[in-house]
Amino acid sequence: MRHATWLKIEASPFWYGVYRGYRTLPGGARAPLRWLTMPRWHLAVLLVRTASRNRVVAGPFRGMKLALSGLSGRHLLGYILGSQERELHEVIDRVVARRYGAMFNVGAADGYYAVGLARRCPSTRVAAFEALTELHPVIARSAAANGVGGRIAIAGTCDAAQLRDALDAAPSETLVLMDIEGGEVGLLDPKLVPQLRQVDILVETHDAFVAGATETLIDRFWQTHEVECYSAQPRILDDFPAGFLPFLKRRFPRLAVDLMSERRTGCQRWLFLTAKRNDAAGTAAG
Repeated sequence: MRHATWLKIEASPFWYGVYRGYRTLPGGARAPLRWLTMPRWHLAVLLVRTASRNRVVAGPFRGMKLALSGLSGRHLLGYILGSQERELHEVIDRVVARRYGAMFNVGAADGYYAVGLARRCPSTRVAAFEALTELHPVIARSAAANGVGGRIAIAGTCDAAQLRDALDAAPSETLVLMDIEGGEVGLLDPKLVPQLRQVDILVETHDAFVAGATETLIDRFWQTHEVECYSAQPRILDDFPAGFLPFLKRRFPRLAVDLMSERRTGCQRWLFLTAKRNDAAGTAAG
């Protein structure tokens, strides 16, 4: 479903009521209804999944075998196309070059970053925290398919105490990668987790859910970290992977762009916070 169509459904009491009724149907009944109501969309999804053989076709994790949840597999094709969070591609390459000893992915979802970074960083151990336990088998399948299952620990919700304990036991070169739908404001607090002053952080901020989230985090970390801010840009046809399903890009350009939609609310931003030298960080913190 195109994101614009979904927004119209959400805005209409009648059609949103119809959608809620549809959600009460058993899975076996919903699948054919999806095809009947949106045949072109689901055919395009099937083409992408089949042609890619469920491997990422572009971007920093190109070649990664990717299991996806049912919802992501139908609506977040940017994972397969490699266009997901394209604004961060250069940052991800820099993360890989830093050769962290450990990475903590808080809000791992389907495991795109947890598995992708473990695959590209063979000496790094990754902890994937995901509150939705139904996604744990999805992460595990992708990890096993890429031969990194032995270096990814999967856990549930991460609170401040767990994050403190994890960082206490981590090597000095550590990255915290976080995407928790507004929860980052409560968790990324050096007063609660002092170790955050010495580690690098890549966080998706959610000003649409928590007003001023980005500015709050910048205010907390500018003294101890170098701060880089990235903002989401609309996907355009040139973002579609070169050489992949060229007829789709040529004959159905609008659909090709829609397939890369990340279905976001508001203006999305990310912060890459790189810790300053420990002595400088300690002085600033004091």
